[in-house]
Amino acid sequence: MAGVNLIGSYNYALVALSVLIAMFASYAALDLAGRVTAAGGWTRAVWLLGGAGAMGTGIWSMHYIGMLAFMLPIPVAYHWPTVLLSLLAAILAAVVALGVVSRPKMGAFPALAGSVLMGAGIASMHYIGMAAMRLPAVRQFNFFLVVVSVMFAVLISLAALWITFHFRDEKKAIGREKLAGAIVMGAAIPVMHYTGMAAASFTPSSMPADLSHAVSISTLGTAGITAVTFIVLGLALLTSWADRRFAVQTLELQEEKLQRSESYLAEAQRLAHMGSWAWRLAGGNALHLSEEWYRIYGFDPEEGLSAWEKRLQRIHPEDRAKWQEATNRAIGKKSDYEVEVRVLLPDGTVKYILTVGHPVLNAAGDVVQFVGSSMDITERKRAEEALREQGSLLNLTHDSIFVRDMHFVITYWNHAAEELYGWTAEKAVGKVSHQLLRTVFPVPMDEILEELLRTGRWEGELVRTKADGTRVIVASRWSLQRDRRHQPLAILETNNDVTERKRAAEALRQAQADLAHIARVTTMGELTASLAHEVNQPIAAAVTNANTCLRWLTRDQPNVEEARAAAMRIVKDGTRAGEIISRIRLLFKKGTSERELVNVNEVIEEMIVLLRGEATRYTISVRVELAADLPRVNGDRVQLQQVLMNLMLNSIDAMKDVDGTRELAVMSQRGEDGQVLISVSDTGVGLPPQQADKIFNSFFTTKTHGTGMGLRISRSIIESHGGRLWAADNSPRGATFQFTLPATVAAHI
Repeated sequence: MAGVNLIGSYNYALVALSVLIAMFASYAALDLAGRVTAAGGWTRAVWLLGGAGAMGTGIWSMHYIGMLAFMLPIPVAYHWPTVLLSLLAAILAAVVALGVVSRPKMGAFPALAGSVLMGAGIASMHYIGMAAMRLPAVRQFNFFLVVVSVMFAVLISLAALWITFHFRDEKKAIGREKLAGAIVMGAAIPVMHYTGMAAASFTPSSMPADLSHAVSISTLGTAGITAVTFIVLGLALLTSWADRRFAVQTLELQEEKLQRSESYLAEAQRLAHMGSWAWRLAGGNALHLSEEWYRIYGFDPEEGLSAWEKRLQRIHPEDRAKWQEATNRAIGKKSDYEVEVRVLLPDGTVKYILTVGHPVLNAAGDVVQFVGSSMDITERKRAEEALREQGSLLNLTHDSIFVRDMHFVITYWNHAAEELYGWTAEKAVGKVSHQLLRTVFPVPMDEILEELLRTGRWEGELVRTKADGTRVIVASRWSLQRDRRHQPLAILETNNDVTERKRAAEALRQAQADLAHIARVTTMGELTASLAHEVNQPIAAAVTNANTCLRWLTRDQPNVEEARAAAMRIVKDGTRAGEIISRIRLLFKKGTSERELVNVNEVIEEMIVLLRGEATRYTISVRVELAADLPRVNGDRVQLQQVLMNLMLNSIDAMKDVDGTRELAVMSQRGEDGQVLISVSDTGVGLPPQQADKIFNSFFTTKTHGTGMGLRISRSIIESHGGRLWAADNSPRGATFQFTLPATVAAHI
């Protein structure tokens, strides 16, 4: 019996179970391959290792159940460390398999190398597993069948890799094709196992088996291995399903966002009349065309990407060479290109298209694609053409007119602008207007643009520099031009040279100032006697106090306190005389107008001091009523003094020859709207009958030696301060002159 091989048999139920496990493991492999392929980064590594563990366990379980299905007439035990080593070999084979099939591409060499490694791993698992058998017999192997089994392992691995790679797609996660692939793989894998089992023969031996670290597998153990295998593979499939479900939801959300973004982009392109595109340099075929691009070129989106080739037929024959030249230059220089062409649609419509392209380079730096946009600028071109047509008419006007876009680039320049500024249209068009003309704006540019966009117009004076370097002042009027969608398109600017007018106005202002100065000087000349009296009073008082001081000091016992008091009175009288002389000098002074915050009550009091002697001379009483809470005004102190002096002297002249009470009343108070109201009243002869409305006219006078300019100058001064001067008769006699001044408001020059 010693040389007779033992006759073994198979438990067909366990054989069928092993095949079922192989099919289940194959299905799991197909499913896990899809997850490994879809994952990235550390997630891919987790799926690769976890999937390899589950798949390797399934393959190993199929092998081990198959070994348990083989029954010998002697007891068989298994060395469990060696069994674990065979499990490790199965897992390594699964790592190789999932690593190969999860690559983006699987060429012939990676597939062949992967099948050899995977086949070697499965064969190693099988024969390491058989080496774990502990039984009182000698194992022998048929070399031919061993080689055949290894070849089967490699070929089956190659088929398994091919099937897994082509059925890993997420969209084929559940379906007949995938199930069929799993059945084919599950049926093929046991072929290698049972071929390997057929290569082994067992001869009884009298040597007892080494049962250290060996275990016997009972029916319950077999059931446990089977249950654990199905649990592991089931958990792997459940995890894969959950991850796939989450990935699908994430993908749906991303697709929804993408669709929303594409919808927004399509709407934005529609509003902007701009279509996007991309085309491949090799072959010149399109890779992407947006819906707006089809609309611009008059194609139906249903035509698809083939419309790209037809577009050349719609480019105007005169513009095709220009388009080809621009693209060839961009290809040669690997640069952007921008070209404007006309498009002829089948219905005869002509469109103007602005195309901008950008090159896409490969790793070697060669141009492989162009991406860009095509914008329908027909409306803009028509608007520009309309402006040019208007411009031909505008050349007939003497006003300087030019048009610029919203970036202030000049697009039209008429003949009058050439004459005014010195630049020809050829030199001006294309330049930024305020840079070319070195414009000085009265307010910040942002404020001007804000008003222009809000109201559509702006007016103001600008200072500009001509081509010869001289400066010119222009009255500028801006008008905003909008397109059919009411979007800002251009700015039409009309300018008039007001340099000479401004110079004439300045000369007139200076003449008026000189005339006012002459009037002040003339008036002061007429007041010489009164002014001398006013100056002599403090001087005489100072002399008297000086003599008194000397007497107190020359006594036998000098009285220093009395002398000090007299000296203090001398200082006071000298200061008073100096103030009077300063006011007189100020009225004689000739200079430019200087505006400041002025206390009107102080001006009134100063004039009362200067003219009190003149009033006393004609027995005229002076009554002053000044409001205590009067606000200050922004004005020229000397000019306001001149107005008050003129009105008060007129009142004195009107009363010096009348009988009865002679009273000059000067009052200040708050007027309406916070203004300051000043009134000068008298009890004189009143306003001239039937000529009261003429008293403010130039050269009108009722005085024998009057110039007729005093009241005219006074009204001009008050109006230049933003106020008003008027007159009215008093009852029973006399007249009242009143004027208002705005409180703390800048004067109008």
